[in-house]
Amino acid sequence: MRQTFRWFSLVIAVVVFLTIAWVVTGALAGRIVHGSVGSAVTQQRTDLYKSVYNGWKMWHVYCYRCHGMNAIATTLGPSLIEPSGQFSRAEFLEFVRTGNPDKGMPAWNKLLDDNQIVDIQTYVKARADKVLPPGRPDEVGPNRGPWVPPANWRAPR
Repeated sequence: MRQTFRWFSLVIAVVVFLTIAWVVTGALAGRIVHGSVGSAVTQQRTDLYKSVYNGWKMWHVYCYRCHGMNAIATTLGPSLIEPSGQFSRAEFLEFVRTGNPDKGMPAWNKLLDDNQIVDIQTYVKARADKVLPPGRPDEVGPNRGPWVPPANWRAPR
């Protein structure tokens, strides 16, 4: 009887240990998969990258002809990466929506929605702040891969 009790106690101890191990590793795996450890930061950096990349794409459809391939200016439009070319989000949205007909800039409110305009501004700000080198954002990062937003860099507000 004593041996059966030991065997039973050992089985119970193993089951309890495995249950605890399963719960702990499951919780840790959930934190890693769902990213609760630093997930807000990781998600913000991912969203920031997407915004910059989408802004780059919109830039190359609508803006580069006048403002240059890398937002550095042409004879038709000013540089937007100089400090004088930086606007708050509200100013940028309004300016792009309505344009500046006196200087030859069309209103873009019929072709671009506010999210697209914000993405363009995010791309321009990354270029202006010199955190994004010239070129396509998915090719100018480490090992010619995607660009990685610096941890301390923030999008315009």
